[in-house]
Amino acid sequence: MIAAAPRLRRDLTVSRLETANGGFLIVKHPVSGRFYRFREAERFIAEQLDGETPLDVIRERTEERFGAALGADTLKAFVQNLDKIGLLDTGKPTAKRNPGRGPQIRGSLLYLRFAFFDPDRLLGRLVPRLRFFFTRPFLVLSAVPILLAFAITFANAREIAGDLPRLYQASAILPFLALILVVASIHEFAHGLTCKHFGGEVHELGFMVMYFQPAFYCNVSDAWLFPEKSKRLWVGFAGPYLELVLWAFATIGWRLTEPDTWINYTALIVMTLSGVRSFVDFNPFVKLDGYYLLSDYLEIPNLRRRSFKYVGDGIKRLLGFGRKLALQVSRRERRIYLIYGLVATVSSLSLLSYGLVRVGSYLIDNHQPMALLLLVSYTGLRSGRRFRRLFGQRSARSDPDDDGDVLTAQPEGAADAPETPEPKKKGRRPRRREITWGAVAAAGLALLFFVHMQLRIAGPFTVLPEENADVRAGVDGIIEEIRVQEGDQVKACEVIARLSDKDVRAELLKTEAQVREARANLRRKLQAGTSAESIAVARAAVSRAQDAAKFAQAKLSRSKQLFEGQALSPQEFEAAQEQAVTAENDLAEARSQLRVFVRGTRPEEIEAARAAIDRLEAQQHLLETQMGLLDVVSPATGVVATPARELKEMQGQFVGKGALIAKVYAVKTVTAQIVITEKEIGDVRVGQQVVLKSRAYPDMVFQGAVTTIATAAEGLSSGSADAAAAKTASTSSTGVRTFVITTEIDNRSGLLKPGMTGLAKVVGGDRRVIDLLTRRLGHTFKVEFWSWW
Repeated sequence: MIAAAPRLRRDLTVSRLETANGGFLIVKHPVSGRFYRFREAERFIAEQLDGETPLDVIRERTEERFGAALGADTLKAFVQNLDKIGLLDTGKPTAKRNPGRGPQIRGSLLYLRFAFFDPDRLLGRLVPRLRFFFTRPFLVLSAVPILLAFAITFANAREIAGDLPRLYQASAILPFLALILVVASIHEFAHGLTCKHFGGEVHELGFMVMYFQPAFYCNVSDAWLFPEKSKRLWVGFAGPYLELVLWAFATIGWRLTEPDTWINYTALIVMTLSGVRSFVDFNPFVKLDGYYLLSDYLEIPNLRRRSFKYVGDGIKRLLGFGRKLALQVSRRERRIYLIYGLVATVSSLSLLSYGLVRVGSYLIDNHQPMALLLLVSYTGLRSGRRFRRLFGQRSARSDPDDDGDVLTAQPEGAADAPETPEPKKKGRRPRRREITWGAVAAAGLALLFFVHMQLRIAGPFTVLPEENADVRAGVDGIIEEIRVQEGDQVKACEVIARLSDKDVRAELLKTEAQVREARANLRRKLQAGTSAESIAVARAAVSRAQDAAKFAQAKLSRSKQLFEGQALSPQEFEAAQEQAVTAENDLAEARSQLRVFVRGTRPEEIEAARAAIDRLEAQQHLLETQMGLLDVVSPATGVVATPARELKEMQGQFVGKGALIAKVYAVKTVTAQIVITEKEIGDVRVGQQVVLKSRAYPDMVFQGAVTTIATAAEGLSSGSADAAAAKTASTSSTGVRTFVITTEIDNRSGLLKPGMTGLAKVVGGDRRVIDLLTRRLGHTFKVEFWSWW
């Protein structure tokens, strides 16, 4: 029963806040420790509750102050609500709150809080000793290692990624857990110390499980009593900032120490742990420090819950089910609720869906139906709460989507007032709505069953030339001249490069002389008899050949010593060997000639002379052929594809027979190799139209038709050159089997170049919309489900 002149409790802690949304009165209950927020009108009414002023007088004063009517029932309901939450003085003795003896476990299964102890006294003793951490010099000095750590991270990103596998070991579990405890404790103590430094009280430090996810917490709700917004922001910012400082020192320590030391290993764990935690903490769409910082900055408590409710109400109104709310929201708050609510809703549901798909796919592949059921149940719990909050349903105090810090002091149902239906107009509006929805349903059915759309099967593609011709050297030699540049158009048999002809030409001239000499000797042998002068000449030739052989052997001996001492090149040593062999051959020939002259000409000698001529002529023909091969020509018409830098570096280099000098691509018509996933390949047929868009020309469309379809999946066919060429565009690295199909594209414009990539769509023909939907649905669920029953 409410007294005629009610009075507020005398032991309430009260603070006035001026925000962008107007003035507020924050009241802290001395027993429960809960906080309540009064708007301007509510504050004026509460200040009149002095135990002497009747409710009728308070109502008149309120109407006079704000120039609006206030119903007696509304005022009475407001006062009853104050009494219900324990803010009125009922005259009955109430026990004072003992912070250290509150309930140790609170909340629900999805949001459990385990209070460890009351840290208020400990924090009170620490604050004077740690006062330096709340000064501007500390802020400036701590910014230096943070900036340095960011620079180290960007400069050593690859090294950090390569070092992370050290943490993927069973031996890292215990140190990881221990460091999580240390880092989280420092984080939460930073919140508590900052709140205590600004004059607040901190009576709860503990551990919580939110949606089965562990986390530490420090109750710094007293920050709501700080009139200055900057102090409230510092309380929320202290924890993640100090953890960012820890991350900075850990990053610097990791960079300075050797990888095989325990300091480096500890720094790596702290760097990884604090880096990930800082990234998550500053995310305003996760209910951690970033969210509370944003809520404090905007001065809107319960921002997430209110934003979800505002967006949900908007969706209901768009669908024709919503009604006007009794709660008045300013234009600024509407903008904030709309932006935050939309982004938070989309990001939360997208993250849940992504996690469900990835983890669910793994469980399906490993045939774990029970684990999949638990995963779906857990995801349903999280998403169900979000949908209920989105469409304005009230939740328990322990709902994780409720901040649990500041509550409204309005009468029950006023903060989230029930929707009031608009007056009906002779029953026409509901009937019109039914007709509208019926027409929409009929149009949807007609769209599904009578409208046809093209089936398009998409996949990445890689451009290959129609013909890939290799320009190779026909003989050993030194490249004397490169006559083309990268991108030049060449025709078949056009000279690409020329090899030096000095050695081959000299050998050819020598062979030609030997042929003439052999023919002259044959003519002499065919002449009857031998003169004394011829014998004398032959003996002189033997003498000269002996001197030449002796000189060649001496030169070869010197060359061998120089070659073994690495003072002579292999080519020069081979030349010395060749000269020695030639001299020996000349000596043997001279002696043979002398014997012929001495004995006279015999038939077998004439036959041998003719054979020698044949041998020399064959050698001459070979050298002439080699002279022709010194001009390296293109085997096909096309474009030079070898980089200009490589062509330039080849000039003056020795190349062996068959060495690659340049590549020539025939690109008047190019081949596009398209990678199609296994579940899509069943609808691809040879001859179907293909539409392609290259990343180099996103505003242009290229046309083609399917020419070939691979007979085996990517990676299953041995020796498949086509599959290897399309490997860069393949998605087989993700575990999805793929097939390669090809199409030919007219490229007389020369726009498409080998190696270009893009996206191609195979046109599979007209299909009903319902057929396209059922096809997509069938491809969504894995065939592994079939084995479960």
